[in-house]
Amino acid sequence: MVNESGRSRDLCRLVELCRELAKLGVHVGVSDARPALSARGDLTGRKVWVEIDAGSFVWRRDDLARHPADDPAGAAAHLTDYLKNRDTGPGGRP
Repeated sequence: MVNESGRSRDLCRLVELCRELAKLGVHVGVSDARPALSARGDLTGRKVWVEIDAGSFVWRRDDLARHPADDPAGAAAHLTDYLKNRDTGPGGRP
């Protein structure tokens, strides 16, 4: 269980990531039910949920796509590349 100060820190980090993603043109939303944000390359694209786990941003169910939570700009670049590759790769849109 995350204590209140940990939850507040996670929310601040997610807000920072949200700002960085918006600068890169990624469409973002924030969950009001849990500390998480959604990201997608365009308004019709599939959402990717981003959460914080063990000090890292995580955005895939297998937890392999991670980036340190203290580097929101780097995480935004990494996540943007992930979205582009996912949406143009097999099963994605051209």
